[in-house]
Amino acid sequence: MISPPSHVIFDLDGTLMDSSPGILESFRLTLAERGREFSSERLRHLIGPPLRHSFGVLGFADDELDDVVEQYRAHYAGVGLRGATLYDGVPEALDELHQRGVRLAVATAKRVDFAERMLADHGVARFFDVVRGASLDLRVTTKEDIMGEVFEVWANPARERVWMVGDRAFDMAGARHHGVIGVGVTWGFGTDSELSAAGASLLVSSPAELLEYATGERTTMRSRGA
Repeated sequence: MISPPSHVIFDLDGTLMDSSPGILESFRLTLAERGREFSSERLRHLIGPPLRHSFGVLGFADDELDDVVEQYRAHYAGVGLRGATLYDGVPEALDELHQRGVRLAVATAKRVDFAERMLADHGVARFFDVVRGASLDLRVTTKEDIMGEVFEVWANPARERVWMVGDRAFDMAGARHHGVIGVGVTWGFGTDSELSAAGASLLVSSPAELLEYATGERTTMRSRGA
């Protein structure tokens, strides 16, 4: 049985927001300038991980990655930030958790200033006392390091009462690294099998179901076929 959390760290893309239109367009523009093209389906699988990882998967050499990431970021600042929407039920879930005194944070592989702007633009920034993301200088890009910056702000909470909520294996890997509960959401860009294989302690199919577990209204996992 998983205890209700005192602290929750959320991923952003694919967890709080569907940011795929802006991300895919930024990928396309960047790749076109580099003389490359991939299907939308291929690119969707690369939403969520650090950008250096994603462009590496697309065949860019290590010595190209910093430049291509900066190129992508320039496009994202222009067109990508506008192409995001909150998933249905997310504002209500955040509001309920906040009112119950659960401390909330965001840890995203997105550049931190982009994340802060998106949360503010969609009216949910007030729920989070910590927002951390990839650094502008690309020094901090991994989920483990970004989560570590959250814990530098929080006063060493009991790790069994901390949840990392995300939609990709990288989020679950970060949860394992820091010894917290990994909660996989199935409405984002990952799959049930990816999240389970990565060690998710719990899978949820909607923000309302996440809230049920987080408030203790539900304590046992529902069958995925139910």
